[in-house]
Amino acid sequence: MDSFKIDVLDKKGCTTEIKVEIPPEKVKEETESVFVDIQKNASINGFRKGHAPMDFVKREYEKTALDKAIRNLMSDSVEKIIKEKEFHPIVSPIIEPLDYQEGKPLSFKMKVEQSPEFEVKDYKKIKVTKKVKKITNKEIDDVVKNLQDRQATLEDAGDVVIEPHHFLVADYEGTIDGKKMDKPAMDQIIDLSHKSLPEGFASGLVGLKAGDSKTIDTKFEDKKATFNIKVKSIKKKIVKEIDDEFAKDMGHENINQLREKIKEELVKAEEEKTRQEMENQIVESLLKSNNFDIPESLVEDEINRSIEKTKQYLVSNRSFNEEEFKKSIPAMRDKYKVEAEKTVRVSFILSRIAKDENVDVTLEEINKKIEEMSGGDKKVSENYGKYHDYISLQIKERKLFDLLLNNAKIKEV
Repeated sequence: MDSFKIDVLDKKGCTTEIKVEIPPEKVKEETESVFVDIQKNASINGFRKGHAPMDFVKREYEKTALDKAIRNLMSDSVEKIIKEKEFHPIVSPIIEPLDYQEGKPLSFKMKVEQSPEFEVKDYKKIKVTKKVKKITNKEIDDVVKNLQDRQATLEDAGDVVIEPHHFLVADYEGTIDGKKMDKPAMDQIIDLSHKSLPEGFASGLVGLKAGDSKTIDTKFEDKKATFNIKVKSIKKKIVKEIDDEFAKDMGHENINQLREKIKEELVKAEEEKTRQEMENQIVESLLKSNNFDIPESLVEDEINRSIEKTKQYLVSNRSFNEEEFKKSIPAMRDKYKVEAEKTVRVSFILSRIAKDENVDVTLEEINKKIEEMSGGDKKVSENYGKYHDYISLQIKERKLFDLLLNNAKIKEV
């Protein structure tokens, strides 16, 4: 007699729902086997451990034995069904026990979720637009100016009145929306030219001198705010001349060499940006050509991951309210679902292309990448060595998009 009977109840997308029936004889047989195991270690009053008569064991452990027998039979059946039907579950099957009546078959339902079965379509000759951008002298000048600002120093401005270009060292305390600040800010360096300062903050300090105090009414994040400020000292920014000496401080022989190095880095950054844009076009094209069912559990995982990232972001910015967050979860689930489905589908598409095209990564390639990233530093190299799988995934993705771009129809604009 077969150990179980199965009926496929439903097959929807990547999920198959099955009803399993196990004959009552098998339930009785397994229960007897469990009783034997229980008897070996049973402690019943009046008998030495492991020596109680079976009648006493059955009376004492009837429910325990039946529960364990049912669990054993369901677990064993699930394993056999997966093997016989050649299922490849991406997560553990979901088991739903049905009501059991003594003397009748043991019935339960199981849901098996598998990877989708599909063939990737239209992944060669994808039309891609490549935006070609030349680096201008102005862009190089902007980087040099930024370096100049970063190398600037602050010096005491002397006995002067505050002007909009000055920096201040000041103490301040205040209230925001009627609530007092947690604690006073001491010896804060304030750039009066910085655009992020509250409206009227900088202009309210112009004309003061070191040692002066003032109360300023303003707004902070659209809330009424009042700051009591004491100016301790006034600083001016000293910037270096942009010349060969400045370039040498940056580790280059002269200003021309510095500008050439900046140009190389800007070109490289622009190339990476352009490549990312082309990869995005390829992904969108693949999604358009390959619409198939995907496992709901993986989509659910992606949604939950996005919600958790949002929570961590709010916590890190000290704007997390647990009650409000819980209320917003349904809206977030709807918001993140579309992107989660795209992420899961793209993952399957790229994995299938990599398999079909034999795109793989060797240990030699991983070690070479680690050597490049570590710059020859043995300690850094050892640290990167802990992330072999992640580095392998990066290399594989790069090689895969190299293949897709090499087979694409690229139009430069």
